[in-house]
Amino acid sequence: MTHYYYLASDKKMELGNGSIDYLETDEIIPGFDYPVQLEIMNGLEKECELRELLQYIRNHTVPFKVCTVQIANLINSNKVELKVREESKILLHEIVNPKQLLLEEGHLLTIKKVPYFK
Repeated sequence: MTHYYYLASDKKMELGNGSIDYLETDEIIPGFDYPVQLEIMNGLEKECELRELLQYIRNHTVPFKVCTVQIANLINSNKVELKVREESKILLHEIVNPKQLLLEEGHLLTIKKVPYFK
């Protein structure tokens, strides 16, 4: 059994260009609101990996006034069905620490970018 981070968005996602290996996928996973587009094998545990994922999400959303990204930490195994067991939501500008992207197995996080005025 391997932990995967799955990424989905309402906008087309490109492959990242850093130390995280993003793989294109078209998995259908119940619980996601959008098609899953990318997967990261072996999950994310180190703070530097979480920082890189947060930067990837910020870069992905730059061209859009409104955009949604969903990420989930799921076990990929022939014996276990890919299934979201818990969901939460956060606005992109409210993410102040990359550790907010560290998800328990089965958790889906919806990140919404909306116009933000300081």
